[in-house]
Amino acid sequence: MLLALGWLASQDVPAQARTPGPDPVAFDRLVEAVERGDRVITSPQEIRGVVQELDALRPREDAMRELRLRGFRCDYDDLGPPASGLAYARAGLSDARRLQDVGSQIRFLLCEGHYIDGSGLVSQSIVPVEAALALARKHEDPRLLAQALAHRGGLRSLVGEQAAALGDFLDAQRALSKAGLKKEAEAALQDIAVAYRRMGDHAKALEYLRQSVAFAEREGYWSTLTIGLLQTAFLHEDLGRLDESLAVLRRVSALALQHGLEYDAAAAQLGMASVLVKKGQWDAAELALSAASDGFDRLADRSNEGMLHLVRGQVHAGRGDHAGAIAQYLEAGRAFDIDPNLRYQVDLYAARSLSQEALGNYRAALNDLKLERSGRRKLNEDARTQQSLLLQYQFDTARRDLQNAQLQSERRNQQKQLAMIRRANRWQAAALVSFGLLLVGLVIVLVQQHRRTRRIHALALTDALTGVANRRHLEAAAAEAVSRSRADHKPLSVLTFDLDCFKRINDNHGHACGDRVLVRIVRECEAALRQGDLLGRIGGEEFVVLLPDTAPDHAMQVAERLRESIERLDLSDIAADIRVTISLGLALLQAHDHALGDVIDRADAALYRAKAAGRNRVEVEA
Repeated sequence: MLLALGWLASQDVPAQARTPGPDPVAFDRLVEAVERGDRVITSPQEIRGVVQELDALRPREDAMRELRLRGFRCDYDDLGPPASGLAYARAGLSDARRLQDVGSQIRFLLCEGHYIDGSGLVSQSIVPVEAALALARKHEDPRLLAQALAHRGGLRSLVGEQAAALGDFLDAQRALSKAGLKKEAEAALQDIAVAYRRMGDHAKALEYLRQSVAFAEREGYWSTLTIGLLQTAFLHEDLGRLDESLAVLRRVSALALQHGLEYDAAAAQLGMASVLVKKGQWDAAELALSAASDGFDRLADRSNEGMLHLVRGQVHAGRGDHAGAIAQYLEAGRAFDIDPNLRYQVDLYAARSLSQEALGNYRAALNDLKLERSGRRKLNEDARTQQSLLLQYQFDTARRDLQNAQLQSERRNQQKQLAMIRRANRWQAAALVSFGLLLVGLVIVLVQQHRRTRRIHALALTDALTGVANRRHLEAAAAEAVSRSRADHKPLSVLTFDLDCFKRINDNHGHACGDRVLVRIVRECEAALRQGDLLGRIGGEEFVVLLPDTAPDHAMQVAERLRESIERLDLSDIAADIRVTISLGLALLQAHDHALGDVIDRADAALYRAKAAGRNRVEVEA
């Protein structure tokens, strides 16, 4: 059994620094003051001071408060390397179960999930967190329920389940607000911001981050402030605002060092290295990487090993040492294989493809290019799915709120009716008016719900950025086109194309600029296509064109017209140095094809040949 006395004995604390005499009431008040935010802890030294105060206030024979103190340490103190923290949490959980202390069981389960996560095993940490959440739902402590929801939301967000994560974060904030825990509810804004950023909704993410940073500065919550600023820097990097990102990261580094937040300082250095790589400042990036690596090593934290190797490989590649880059990418791939994260893996494939190409390993480069394309396609599909799920969540929440409002309204009306009976007929007119207003309100709400449903249906068939058909719309149109082609015995041709080296536009000019280029490309393609042709977007920069009643020779003319239109496209109003070309693959529906997916696969194979043959060309299926 891990006793509080064991770790306190190792602290060299003067006797006069301790609070004299056990006092269980003062113990409870101090714990509550810290958790409520009335007593702000700004550094590891202050955490240790509070722990010493609590140990002095705890009666020696009080096993429950001794367990509560250990749980408090799990929540706030640094327990050392992940292995040490994990052993501490599991020992505490065993004692909490023996003493049947549900609150402490929840805390130690969340602590166990935290240190499993710190070991670089995000997918495994969900098990104790789910167990903690199940207990918290029965325990009726809003603060513990919110902690468990926020922890699960954080894990879901890391693995790409942003809609589910947002649901958890919003439920956590709702539980805190309902319980009157205003400060905790404001601190929860940061989690919501992170989920919106990872979903790609930068405007909402920035709005929540500004609120969170302002709150943390006002209250002096330095850890919350550094995390909020880190996320702000990542958002600037996503948008291509590299100088702004770098300025924020330098501020984070200074704050973290000032207040002893070692992990945040290391994370800021890793973030700076990533930004400096994008700016082509290889020496500065290497210095930042070294500082980040040293910081994580001191903490025995292995959760960032993959990113360290990836960025180090990009530094090697930037200096022309592509063999050294490949060695680093190999280590990054091993780390990402242990605990997969598709967003990081896609970046790895893109970087490795460029180095393989520079070394003359064209087959390996093409394989990595294919992996990157399929990965980005999966990310885009996941993002659309998450947006749809979020809309569904919002719809369900609104419907639940409406039902609650109806129940409350009905309850109020019943009370009014009882009062009317007691007070006779003079209240009948007022009751009729109230009932009429309720009906009007319900009609208004139903009309709004109907409009929202129609809007959701339209969004489900249209690509949000470009306005052309999305994958779902294409699949429905493709099934109809195949049936019509076979019934009328007329040819059906399919084009697939994507933008050559589009990632460089995002890296050099930012994603906002890349989005504007995509929209212009789509408008140009629509102008070059015929009436009856259908253009759809199925990935980041990947498109499909259905050409009904079109033989291969005519389809080739359409493909060349598209290619030439894009090659001539003037994008100088977006950025002076942007030139865009596309590579296309062409295939024809055959009698043996089960569905249009078979045709698209052959068109994709032709597209890969166009890429391998030098890009900016059309290739026909073999």
